[in-house]
Amino acid sequence: MSKSKKVLGYRNLYISRRLKHLSSIFISFIALLFVSNAAFALATNPGAVCNTSFSQGSLTNTDYSNLVAAVNTNNYVTITGNAGGSIPLQIKTTTVESSTSTVRSNFGVITTSGTSALNIQRTFPNTTAFTDIIFDFRNALTAQPIYLTNVALSAFDIDYANSNGNTFDDFVQITGITQAGSTIAGTFQPITGSNIMFGQPPQGSQGLFTRTASDPNCPAKNLGTQCQGSVQFSQPVTSVKIRYTNTGYLNAATNQEIDIRLDNYCYIPQYIFTGTVFDDNGGITDAQANATNDDITSSSSVYTNKPNYFNGVFNSPQESGISGSTVKLVNCTNTSITYATQTVNAGAPIGQYQFSVPLSTFNSNTNICLMEEYSGTTYPIRTTSDNRNVGFTTTKYLYPNNDFGRVIAANAALVLKKAQYVNNCPTTLNYTDSNLNTANNADPKTGFSTGNISNITPGQCIAYRITATNRANINIDNFIMRDVLQEKGVNNATVTSVLANPVLSTVDYNATENPAIGANGEIKTRSLSLSARSKRDFYFNTKYGNTVNP
Repeated sequence: MSKSKKVLGYRNLYISRRLKHLSSIFISFIALLFVSNAAFALATNPGAVCNTSFSQGSLTNTDYSNLVAAVNTNNYVTITGNAGGSIPLQIKTTTVESSTSTVRSNFGVITTSGTSALNIQRTFPNTTAFTDIIFDFRNALTAQPIYLTNVALSAFDIDYANSNGNTFDDFVQITGITQAGSTIAGTFQPITGSNIMFGQPPQGSQGLFTRTASDPNCPAKNLGTQCQGSVQFSQPVTSVKIRYTNTGYLNAATNQEIDIRLDNYCYIPQYIFTGTVFDDNGGITDAQANATNDDITSSSSVYTNKPNYFNGVFNSPQESGISGSTVKLVNCTNTSITYATQTVNAGAPIGQYQFSVPLSTFNSNTNICLMEEYSGTTYPIRTTSDNRNVGFTTTKYLYPNNDFGRVIAANAALVLKKAQYVNNCPTTLNYTDSNLNTANNADPKTGFSTGNISNITPGQCIAYRITATNRANINIDNFIMRDVLQEKGVNNATVTSVLANPVLSTVDYNATENPAIGANGEIKTRSLSLSARSKRDFYFNTKYGNTVNP
């Protein structure tokens, strides 16, 4: 601020007097011109550096405007100075006044020679009153705190006045919050041509203030070097507080202002993989679940109109996470190469996991998979693959919703039901004849039935209809139905069963993989796909021998 200064005797400990003999008005003019030109030269913060492997960022002009627009709204602003997305930074800006009597003249943006900064103007009621400007840093991808390295800030227009009704002595403290939760002060970064020092005025705190009372008063809003004080944090921080107040050398304070820039922050880019291991029950509770319920159409059935049941998708809040699983970050080509392992949350949010790793973790491999393993017995059935390729690329940093579904045994997708029909072994048999497929038929001698067979005549045949019901909302692939024909003396069987005419359907069965007509063995279908929410019938006829040797 362009206001004259008056040297105070009680500040002599901090004053280094520059004695000048001005021989002419011309020399004075040249000196002032030199000072003025130097004052307009913004200096680079010496702490604005990053080590190898770190991404480097700083606020853009747009970022300053967005932060001002969102101040004290409790909203985080997504920062565009994000090093091409490798620094997923959001900032929440808050101001706190120590006194309700403080006049808040401005909290805005100034731009000088194309460079923007935050401008804070205050009239404090006394020299101990202060304004805190707080920047909270958050990871834009996870909404969790982010710890930035080499955070560097500069304050401008730190000066002093004690004449013509203007009384102030700017004092700026800049502190940060570390990962351990402790508060640290920024380390002073000396700048050539600056009058600002880092020390401890009468109020007893370390901060930035004018070196001497005879130093020139700086023009307002020009981001000049003479009144620039810069710091850098020696540890990663997740929050920064700038406290603007007075040194305490003077007895009163009037209108005063400073400008603030966030010059630098560094961050090792992290690749984030998240997901949940969940109960894919679609809202069907354990008490409602029934392993033998194959009704997927009646309104009375719990498995009717359940689009979220067994669909491989985490449908929250209808479905919830489950504990007991371990998720690994692995090499897809060789899954024995494990990069990271995590047990999913047993508490809230239950079933969730999150990996946050740097690129160096993968040793140049980009074929990255997530694998899930379950150690319990409650949820033995998967509704998703245990191995997910995340589609990794080095320019993408967030891989969300890598969820793994499971269900209890009673909520299994597949239900198999076997019906039988006693017949006289005809050469041809129309399995789909409506007369043989009457609903709820109780007599297996009149058609397919789940009822018991009694009084069967030796040498008769028994045809079987095995109905496979896929209750799930996803296909069942690689389905193979197997049924071993009984053999006398095996598993307490008293007779041997053999395959009978008609021949097996070539659509469902491969002749070379099944017994010939008249032979015993295993009945086996081809590898098939059962469509979601569907039923499919499989038929074969068998002939039973005599219970005694003729």
